[in-house]
Order: sequence, then C-alpha cells, then structure tokens
Amino acid sequence: MVAGRGFTGALVGEAVRCWGANDSGQLGDNSNTPSRDPIAVQGLTGATALAAGGAHTCAIVGGGVQCWGDNEAGQLGDTTTAQHRIPAAVTGLSNATVIAAYGDTTCAVTGGTLACWGSNRDGQFMTGGTS
Repeated sequence: MVAGRGFTGALVGEAVRCWGANDSGQLGDNSNTPSRDPIAVQGLTGATALAAGGAHTCAIVGGGVQCWGDNEAGQLGDTTTAQHRIPAAVTGLSNATVIAAYGDTTCAVTGGTLACWGSNRDGQFMTGGTS
C-alpha cells in the first residue's frame, strides 16, 4: 500500500487499485472524480511495485515504470509537464527493481543505478545541485 496527499493505492496481485482524492488524475481511472471505493487503474496489468507522491502514482510493470496524476514538475517522467489520468510510460527507463516517490519527485533503481525525475529543489537527486 502507498499513500499520497488525500489518496491511497494498493497492489492487489498484479493489479493496482486506488481511492480518495483524484483532482490530478492520481487514481488512474481516466477521470478527476474522487472515489471512496478502490477502483482499478485503467489499462495497468502486471505491476510488481507501487509508489505514490503528493498527487501522482507510479508502478513498475515488466521492468519499466508507468506513472499517472500530477506532472507539474515532470514527476511522471514522460518529458512533459502534462497531467495524465491514466498510466504513461516513463521515457528511457527499463529494468527497474525499486521505486519511490515523495511530493513531486520520483526515483527508481534500474540495473543498480539510481534514476530520479521531477523536482530536485532540495537536492533529492543526489547530484550535488538542485537543477
């Protein structure tokens, strides 16, 4: 299970179900309608790990990462800042084994290397800077 700001998600087998606030599409059901009941993330199967940030959610699927919800800081990793109400693949990422998110930052371990995207305003990318 994961929790973001006002919403929750759970990995149930290889499916993801989310509930709560949905103002940024973070429930992944192609709407902005909140839900008190767990609903399946649209088009997502084969998930093995799950992470939630402030208003976005990401899952490892087949070694790749798919994210949905708020994307103001690029935390969905698809090279845009457009909000997505259904999962979108993170660009250029494969062999992910671990994923984590907080606020508007997302990171994954791929082949023993840490990859992060979204906001780095507090130096969370561990690059020695904040850009």
